[in-house]
Amino acid sequence: MDLSFPLNEGLLSLYRTVTLPGRELLRWRWRRSQRFPLAILFYHRVADRHANPWTISTADFARHLDWLETHFDIVSLEEVQQRIRRGICPRPTVAITFDDGYAENCDFALPELIRRQIPATYFVATDFVAHGRPFPHDVAAGQPLPPNTIEQLRELSDSGITIGAHTRSHCDLGKVGDGKRLDREIVGSKEDLEQWIGRAVQYFAFPYGRPANVSQAAIDRIRSAGYAGFCSAFGAWNWLDADPFHLRRIHGDPGLERLKNWLTFDPRKLWQAEPDCGNRSRLLAGVAS
Repeated sequence: MDLSFPLNEGLLSLYRTVTLPGRELLRWRWRRSQRFPLAILFYHRVADRHANPWTISTADFARHLDWLETHFDIVSLEEVQQRIRRGICPRPTVAITFDDGYAENCDFALPELIRRQIPATYFVATDFVAHGRPFPHDVAAGQPLPPNTIEQLRELSDSGITIGAHTRSHCDLGKVGDGKRLDREIVGSKEDLEQWIGRAVQYFAFPYGRPANVSQAAIDRIRSAGYAGFCSAFGAWNWLDADPFHLRRIHGDPGLERLKNWLTFDPRKLWQAEPDCGNRSRLLAGVAS
């Protein structure tokens, strides 16, 4: 079976069933050693109108939460880091994050997380909040979707949602070489949010978040600015021997089967090459005890 192309829900379900024995063996070994890798999901927009590649429906999001609550410890980014530092994770564990800052997330997704008492981190690009203008990628797609307001961010923070920084202008930091601009985007967005919500902002997420969009100069600025950690979008697990300052994330795609496939330890995802993220030899060493 050629698995190099995107699979539909039916094929993914079949593939997951066929590979189940290997997945269950990994689960058994990780449970015995208390060394499960940790997953961090990221979403952008949960809504039922104006569908696009960075939106999932309210029904799909509710199904994601139902399944995650049944099968995982759902924890904060801080707890993810603590488990990595301790080198112990006795159960399958996941954290939930959002990027950008869409106003429609306040219609269903965020209230639902608050209602279920599920921790989440909400990363916001502050220029769009400050000026109430839509993201350029939405304008280019003919859907100028509204960003969150400052008041919404205050209410979310007061309700227990962790607010994080996502630059000011949603720029590709991998292409920014000017130190002053890095400071404006990384330090400035932190200062904006802290002024608005009256709380320390501990986490930063890179826009786009792939390896090409993450530079060492930006990481150095994040560290010196006093952040507790940063998130990428590498599409990878967080292993217990990794640096907890860099938190890798997996996209929360529409549907449910793709999520189930990812988070039940799809061997294609576990073995995939990614700099600074476990390869096959590391994985096997991690479950050998």
